[in-house]
Amino acid sequence: MSQDRFQTSREVYHRIRWDPRFDAREFVIGYDAHGETMEEMPFGAFAPDGEIPWHRVWYFKRGHELVWDRRERIDRLSSLTFKTSEEVVPPPPPPPPPAATREAAPRFTPLPLYRYDARANAWVAVEQSVSTAARPAPAELTFATFNVLFDLYDPELLATHRRTAATISLLRSVDADVIALQEVTAPFLRALLEKQWVREHYFVSDGPDASTVEPYGQVLLSRYPFASLSQCVFSRDKRIIAGELALLDGSLWVATPHLTSNRDPVRAKARTVQVQALIEWAHSLGESPDLALVGDFNFGDDAPEVQDFQKAGFVDVWTALRPGDAGYTFDPSRNTLAALTTTSGRRQRLDRVLVRSASGRLVPHEVGLFAEAPLSGPPGPGGDALFASDHFGLSCVLKRGAASVQAPALALPRATRRPLTEPLVRQSCLVIVPPEEVWAPIQALRAVHDSKFARWMPHVTLLFPFVPEDSFGEAEALITEALQGIEPFEVMLSGFGYFEHSSDVTAWLRPDDRPHGALKALHAALEKVFPKGGSRGREPEFDFTPHLTVGQLPRAPAATIRRTLATWERDWRPIRFEVGDVCLTSKRGDGPFEIRQRVPLGGRSRSGASRSTPPAPSRSARTSAEEKDVLRTVLSARGEWPSSETRQARQAVVGRLEALCARVGAELLPYGSYLLGTDNAGSDVDAVAVGPASLSREDFAQALTRLVAEQEGPAAARFVADAALPLVKLSLNGVHFDVSYARRPEGVEPCPPTELLARYGERLDTPGFRSLNGWTDTRALLDSVEHEGAGAERFRTVLRAVRSWAKARGVYSHALGYLGGLSWSVLVAWACTNAPREAIRSDSGLLAYFFETFSAWQWPRPVTLTAGTAGYRTSDRRDLMPVVAPALPPRNTARNVSRSTLQVLRDELSRAREVVRRARAEGTEAAWAALFEPVDLEKELPVRLRVSVEAPSPEAREMASGWVLGHLTALVYRLEADRRLFARPFPNAAPEGPFLIGLSSRDPGGHEALSSRPGSALARTMDEFRASFQEWSHRPAGAVLSLELAPR
Repeated sequence: MSQDRFQTSREVYHRIRWDPRFDAREFVIGYDAHGETMEEMPFGAFAPDGEIPWHRVWYFKRGHELVWDRRERIDRLSSLTFKTSEEVVPPPPPPPPPAATREAAPRFTPLPLYRYDARANAWVAVEQSVSTAARPAPAELTFATFNVLFDLYDPELLATHRRTAATISLLRSVDADVIALQEVTAPFLRALLEKQWVREHYFVSDGPDASTVEPYGQVLLSRYPFASLSQCVFSRDKRIIAGELALLDGSLWVATPHLTSNRDPVRAKARTVQVQALIEWAHSLGESPDLALVGDFNFGDDAPEVQDFQKAGFVDVWTALRPGDAGYTFDPSRNTLAALTTTSGRRQRLDRVLVRSASGRLVPHEVGLFAEAPLSGPPGPGGDALFASDHFGLSCVLKRGAASVQAPALALPRATRRPLTEPLVRQSCLVIVPPEEVWAPIQALRAVHDSKFARWMPHVTLLFPFVPEDSFGEAEALITEALQGIEPFEVMLSGFGYFEHSSDVTAWLRPDDRPHGALKALHAALEKVFPKGGSRGREPEFDFTPHLTVGQLPRAPAATIRRTLATWERDWRPIRFEVGDVCLTSKRGDGPFEIRQRVPLGGRSRSGASRSTPPAPSRSARTSAEEKDVLRTVLSARGEWPSSETRQARQAVVGRLEALCARVGAELLPYGSYLLGTDNAGSDVDAVAVGPASLSREDFAQALTRLVAEQEGPAAARFVADAALPLVKLSLNGVHFDVSYARRPEGVEPCPPTELLARYGERLDTPGFRSLNGWTDTRALLDSVEHEGAGAERFRTVLRAVRSWAKARGVYSHALGYLGGLSWSVLVAWACTNAPREAIRSDSGLLAYFFETFSAWQWPRPVTLTAGTAGYRTSDRRDLMPVVAPALPPRNTARNVSRSTLQVLRDELSRAREVVRRARAEGTEAAWAALFEPVDLEKELPVRLRVSVEAPSPEAREMASGWVLGHLTALVYRLEADRRLFARPFPNAAPEGPFLIGLSSRDPGGHEALSSRPGSALARTMDEFRASFQEWSHRPAGAVLSLELAPR
């Protein structure tokens, strides 16, 4: 092993502390105290991971002898001599390795363990000991390993910020008990440690100082505390992290390696040392404890190290459970990042879980891959689909039972029936068919693009070709047994992909499964009884890629195909459904494929060829279903649940406007509630049009208003040039639009909006930059809820409920000092991605969690949704209630909130919390309807300031009313200058007003604050506001502002 690597201050500290040859009392530590000179302290007084971070430790001395110095790159620790009288007898050496020529393996040294302390609001080192009484006894453990791909090379091609957020979301959805990560960098680790789900549920092998991941390294996360934690360091960036989980019925050791590849003899020798260290460490633990090696082994199935680990008693979980399945975790043919980083182009299974359990207590149960699909949204910087990493992730479930004296080897599941060996035919197929109620948007695409629309129903192919129809009876019996241990799972059709063929391209919807790997586990179980192979009709090298075909496209460059699919995806609303059965289908003669039989998952009962009847739900399941039905019934009655016909009609109108913008030379990008899929029949559609540098905002507005006027009449469109965000307000077929404009800088070709902002944001004007942020915020919000927590469909339901409640209670308005649509969406998304499992099982449970959480939120603690915005810091008095936009740059979307409106929001959230509690207890429509009761103006606002305008024409009145609405928050701030006064702005019933502000005082002498007599503070504020209106340079001629205090 090379000795050239310069040790870190942390390594030196732990070596002095734990090496029995050193007397720590002889050493002092020199550190930077933020002064002009260094300061020293006794070694024993230094607190590792405490007030002085490792990077401020500059030297170690023994007496007056300098033994380690950061600046001078001095490291004399290994060459120190020891007096005979002080020498400590070292422990007996381990047994010599079989080959005398092998290099001695490095030692394992202790590491601290970290847990988040909510009271200290910090990650802190914790004691690594677990009492016998506190030891957990889980019946099974889920492990996950993922090489997250550092960005030390070619960072401009890796979009690390976007990948980091996606990776962390994927890790949460895998929901593993133990997570092993490789190629972790300090920024990635800090983003991970910011996540609430990590803080609440995991112990971690490194903290915010990131001392073991410089420049990169491994990290272990565990739901259960480690009784001990250590590392074996081979070089600056190669190490093993190992820990002992003290469980009630015996210890389980876990280690995560990231072995060196063997591209040349030097690297091969380094890997030999690493493998030797792993195996000798395993031997040193003895035979009794169970052991799992989880990580990136950097070798394929043909490497000699496979035999080394087998001889050491390890079983590879993948080959044990899925023999014959390649299981490539590094696949340049499927993963564009792997194609970028590979030097050989080989597909390999580099990531593994190896288990040693001499007692037979630890048994592999399930194994699968995750992070196999490209990320949704725009392509990567190189124009190709972007993946979370160049590796796919690996997860497995290990069952834990009683020790088996007679079974020293691992007992693995085995099939009891013989595989069916009938010849396969192309007239039958085994598929998953989505429920018919979700077919409409799928069929709309297929009707246009799929040449096999009439032959097939929407489906996800599991096995094709399949056994003939006359063998379906025997096949059904085999399938029923194979599916005994597979429970129903959820699928979401959320994005698009494609396969290239010699003559055309197949476009398909990507089925994202929850839990991840469920589809591949289902496919693997079926292939055990219907084996693949050339003689059986299916290609032996077939890689199962779950997909739902929606059409065929002509051959074209990859960039053109991706642009087409990106256009489809922009308007696609993810579809979620439960997979409860598989369907045996066949075609007879020239007829279409039809479902002949259904086989339920999990061994559930069925009835002939019809859809299986589910068992009666439990009381808790019935309660959740009933709550969902009642809540949705109430929302539908309030117009919050538009029909599919309404949605399709609105999409058609948006398509018309897209075509008009294209005629002008611009691309239309809808965002807000339309893109989220939460709009209703009366919602305005917010959109930004992106055009070339040659098309100015004024020219775009003039051209668009002319085209709309030609179709809808001259009153259908107008350009509001003096708004804070200039836009075209228009109406098409009864749908109202607010269209802003962003002009690409000179010389910039058309590109996705995220790329336009990231690469050319500084060259955009302010209105264009803000307009594009509207789209990127919506897209980032959708990305977060589609891949994490409760999921997009539940998010939409709860957001509809929150929006309807906020409008009824008068707190849905950014202009009035409350929260606008984006702010409420961020809060609901935060609840969706942070709620515990029991809360996300139902709409009402998640809604209750939302109100419980934010009625007690400690403002001004920021609410952030993405890793890039997690570092937002409050700055001024406008940050009373920071709800941070999900896309960069970090911005508070609620900067209009004032002292008074913050109190209104707190009161209303608390009221809603109590109403939802009662509604869930009673379960009636009336109880839920109480949530949406409007504010009683007479009761809630007994004293009101009425602000109104009069003008000689409707246009002038609309313009003057717009000025009032834009300045109401300034009026509220002026009113609040009197600390006795409390103001509650209330939404106006009509766009032109009047505008109402409720006034009250919680001060014992507050009646004076409500007086409008001449000279009073209130009268002066009203006069100042009138004067501001009179001084407005664009005030329409004849416009008059009126302020009246009622009922006084």
